[in-house]
Amino acid sequence: MQVHDFTFRKTSIPLFLLFLILSLTQCAADSVWGLSGASFQQRLIEGEREFLGDLAVDERNLAEAFRLGPGAPFYLSELFISINREQTAEQLLALQWRRGESPWREEAALVLIERYLETDRYGEAETLARQLARRAREQKLKFRAERHLVEALYWQEEDKAVLAALEERRKNGAPWDEELDLFLAVSSQKLGRSVWQELFVDLFFNKRASELHPRAYAYLELENRLDTFSQPTILFFQGKNMLYRGQNEEAIELIERSLPALEPEGPDMDIVIQELGAAYIAVGQYGSGAEMLLDLSADLAPSQRLNAVEMAGRLYRKGGEFDKAEQQLSVVIRETTSQEQRDRAIWFVLDMARNRSADDLLEKIAVFAPRWQQPRYFSDILEAEISRLVARRDWDRLFALYRTLAGYGSPETVARLAYLNGRTVALGLADSSGLSLSPQALFLEARDTGEQYYRFLAETALAELGFPVQWRLVGPDGSGHTVQAVDGDEGSTAAAAALIRGYLDYGLYETGAELLRSQWQTVSADLLLESAMTLQDRAQYLWSIRLTSLYSLSKQEAPDRSDLERLYPKAYGQWIEEISQSEDLSAPIFFALVREESYFDPEIVSRSGAVGLTQLMAETAADSARWLRIQEFDLLNPEQNLRLGARHFSRLLGRLEDIPKALMAYNAGLSRLRGWERSFADLPTDLLAEAIPFPETRNYIRKILVSAVYYGALYYDLSLEQTVQLFFPGLEQ
Repeated sequence: MQVHDFTFRKTSIPLFLLFLILSLTQCAADSVWGLSGASFQQRLIEGEREFLGDLAVDERNLAEAFRLGPGAPFYLSELFISINREQTAEQLLALQWRRGESPWREEAALVLIERYLETDRYGEAETLARQLARRAREQKLKFRAERHLVEALYWQEEDKAVLAALEERRKNGAPWDEELDLFLAVSSQKLGRSVWQELFVDLFFNKRASELHPRAYAYLELENRLDTFSQPTILFFQGKNMLYRGQNEEAIELIERSLPALEPEGPDMDIVIQELGAAYIAVGQYGSGAEMLLDLSADLAPSQRLNAVEMAGRLYRKGGEFDKAEQQLSVVIRETTSQEQRDRAIWFVLDMARNRSADDLLEKIAVFAPRWQQPRYFSDILEAEISRLVARRDWDRLFALYRTLAGYGSPETVARLAYLNGRTVALGLADSSGLSLSPQALFLEARDTGEQYYRFLAETALAELGFPVQWRLVGPDGSGHTVQAVDGDEGSTAAAAALIRGYLDYGLYETGAELLRSQWQTVSADLLLESAMTLQDRAQYLWSIRLTSLYSLSKQEAPDRSDLERLYPKAYGQWIEEISQSEDLSAPIFFALVREESYFDPEIVSRSGAVGLTQLMAETAADSARWLRIQEFDLLNPEQNLRLGARHFSRLLGRLEDIPKALMAYNAGLSRLRGWERSFADLPTDLLAEAIPFPETRNYIRKILVSAVYYGALYYDLSLEQTVQLFFPGLEQ
């Protein structure tokens, strides 16, 4: 027994040591630069990046990155660039290229080549571009590598190689960009090719003003080659150079002087007309510019002549000479064969009519509506005019506009007019004796025609009249996830999916989501759905909402409940519900406010300086903080931002006792709202919202009502009518 016990103790020591060694080995194999792989990945998913700056990464341990995954060096390089560890980033990209797998190795090579080009390391860029072009399996990737190769050769002044590569590119049908035209012209000149002058002429005459023109002009000037062109051509070159530099007066003078003598060489007059027109506007030469273009138009081909006449009309309009403007634009409407140009000219005529009188606009719409092709093109003019008619209580013209647009207006515009006319008749504001349509008929048209806002209002108005509500949270065909087939190469689609998933796995959410948005019509709808779900799980609600919107477009069925829950997520739900209760706010409406203000992005900052989930300005936040007795606050802190925003909204609601008015004040300011109340004192709130002159605020009210309906239905068992009547309690009157 003792022997047995001794034997056990004797052998247990090596076994213990073996387990310890295996455990340590496993930990080492799982660690990346001193951190466990799981911890490393989790910190990236949670958006941490600062810790990367403290990691001891060098050539000896660089390959540990692969322990995170086959594309880890590629993604980590972007993260290291974001914290200004450029050398480490390039080492990781090189590692991914040397030892990695597709598609990450090719993407790493492309990024590395671009970095070489940006930092004037043209030899390295050439070497890597050649290697990538040889190894690329996909033609698209090969073309990209060869494009970089041309640029690297150009900057090394390997002009014969540049021309050979460009010739091969044309032969293979590879994508071509205007910078390649510059490379072709310069290299041809350096080698004394007979066509070099024609290439420069083409660059200046047939390309819109861009940064290529100062580059090309500077080259010709530096090489003393300008004097090989005719004097009018030189003047045109100089003018194009100045156009890009913003020296519009000098550019106008030079181009105007050059044009009479340039007919044999023929600049693209459509481009000249557009660029001269923009220059005339920039320097305020409206009348003289219009006259110049009309003089020029006499000798142009028919389509170019009409382009010049249109631009002249636009210049007269800009200068306030409306009769002359309409005269020229009417010629375009009458003679053009381009429906796009006709719609554009009609828009300018209607805009001028709107500034004259409502009757003039109605007359012009009656004339031109049967001739326009894209009704939505005119929505901005009609949106503003409808608001103006409501503000003036001009119910007769409001109904006349509805009648005029029947069959010609966009569904959204017609639905708005139908609802408003139905509402004014129901309220007794409009004289219905001469109307052939009842409020019910008008509400039915608004319900069946329009977007959700007017549909929701019309449904509620009809419910008050005893009509059954048709709207349901999820339609009868909205239960599945059937997706459309995706055209394109299966391998490249799989590669794109792998790249996108990797961005999300390494916390590069914006990069991955933007890549997916740019390719959403060529990737599978399932990838859109998967990515949206991943982003929602990681509290990246803004991107989840955007991708879910694209997913809804790509699949063949209506959104189901899970789609709607991603479009209207209960983000920060515990805080929002608790804060809503403490501030005596409707939770669906506060959810809707936060969604429409920020899409639940706690770090978003607007151009005006509004910050965070509820988009508060610093002064407003400080005022709310005083009421809450908060001495210090951080608007980027989600909970604090929600509390401050809710208090601000609650105080507005307490003063105004009207949800839409409180929202108007939240969006446009209390002083503006008070002015609107004085101007539209006798209008119910839903019509007041139509009368206010700020398009942004009108749309703000619409968006929040729609969102509130979905939040109420998804999470609070509220019907459509309940939410709308909470919003507009006077709608049943």
